[in-house]
Amino acid sequence: MSHVFSYDFRYDDNECETETSVAQAEVEDLVGDIYLNFVETGTLAQGGGAIDDSRHKLLRAKHEQFIHDAINGLPSSFTLLDASQPWFSFWCLNSLEILGCNISQQLRSRVIDKLSRLQCPGGGFCGGSGQLPHLAGSYGAIMALVLVGGNAAYETIDRPGMYSWLMSMKCPDGAFTMHAGGEVDVRGIYCALVIASLLNIMTPELVKGAAEFIARCQTCEGGIGPYPGVEAHGGYTLCGLAALDILGKTDLLRLDRLARWMSARQLAFEGGFNGRTNKLVDGCYSYWMGGAFPILQKALKRTRVDGYIYDRAALQRYILACCQDRRSGGLRDKPGKSPDLYHTMYCLIGLSLSQHYVGVEPKEQIADITSVYSVPVRMMQWGAMPASLLVLGLRSNVVKPVHPVYSVPYTPLASFVKHFYALPPLADQLA
Repeated sequence: MSHVFSYDFRYDDNECETETSVAQAEVEDLVGDIYLNFVETGTLAQGGGAIDDSRHKLLRAKHEQFIHDAINGLPSSFTLLDASQPWFSFWCLNSLEILGCNISQQLRSRVIDKLSRLQCPGGGFCGGSGQLPHLAGSYGAIMALVLVGGNAAYETIDRPGMYSWLMSMKCPDGAFTMHAGGEVDVRGIYCALVIASLLNIMTPELVKGAAEFIARCQTCEGGIGPYPGVEAHGGYTLCGLAALDILGKTDLLRLDRLARWMSARQLAFEGGFNGRTNKLVDGCYSYWMGGAFPILQKALKRTRVDGYIYDRAALQRYILACCQDRRSGGLRDKPGKSPDLYHTMYCLIGLSLSQHYVGVEPKEQIADITSVYSVPVRMMQWGAMPASLLVLGLRSNVVKPVHPVYSVPYTPLASFVKHFYALPPLADQLA
């Protein structure tokens, strides 16, 4: 497979140089130098050439080592991220799982022990010892326990306490505060609904007004902002769209505007995504934007034959050629940046979702899509369709398929859902 690489696709500032256009040109220079290394001999011309995509290789062993080095100990500078402890567990475990690496029982036990000590007596998980319970930290903790799997991990979670705490975070307008007295935005709704849908604690009271709040966050551009009246952003768009899919209410959005805005986030020269209008490419948006497309596909009732409305091969090319650190392992934002665990995981999720076509065919979507009690059926209807697999470069580059709403591979997710939906209704435990 080859791709025509051309400098004609670079950003045109119309001879009106700005700080933003200068930064864009600098990134394009770095990306262009990398892509030129893949141009086939004999096709090179002044404007570019044909890229030999067969040469792209996922540096699986180096990425695994990068993750294990972090697990074995981080430098003291990481104390600045003390409130992100559950996230480190999630980033590391999910990256290993997507890559198909072994996760030892010793590591699983370490994660269970760590997260059990971060669970707060009144419900929810905090980001670090002695801190307030936080929706983002709780999301990270639950997703890490999904990946650990097994009864020891599942029984760590205080379900009634989690529900009571989530209800205490609920706002009258349908949103959630991230922590007591904290900020309110679409992230909170996404985190709360992912947690509740996985733990089988969804109730009409918990979800009341959430879908309508998200709909009010859609901007004139078409994307979704953090709260009403604020600029659309890739991360909030994924959070809002995924939350609406959990609720079965994606039809509240102007899907045509959303599709147009999302499609404009993929950059013609780099192939990766940015998160806002006139911003730079960033590897993490391989998930925050790339992961939103399967959900949009389902909302638009497009079939596998219709295909996604973004360039899957271009995204893989950017991730494999520009985001991998070939010296130390790990993945990064863009050339010139250092790799980190956050970008490693989200680049790998984006790689997975661009390799595997995941979705729900329109004829298979269940009729009762808005009841909170239909959530487990709807979440597990998603699946990868092997006939539409697209792997750029070596065949060994293929990674595990990932659920676009929950951002983890299907096997641990299915085990978690099976466990919690076999439990008695939460009302019996709250009585």
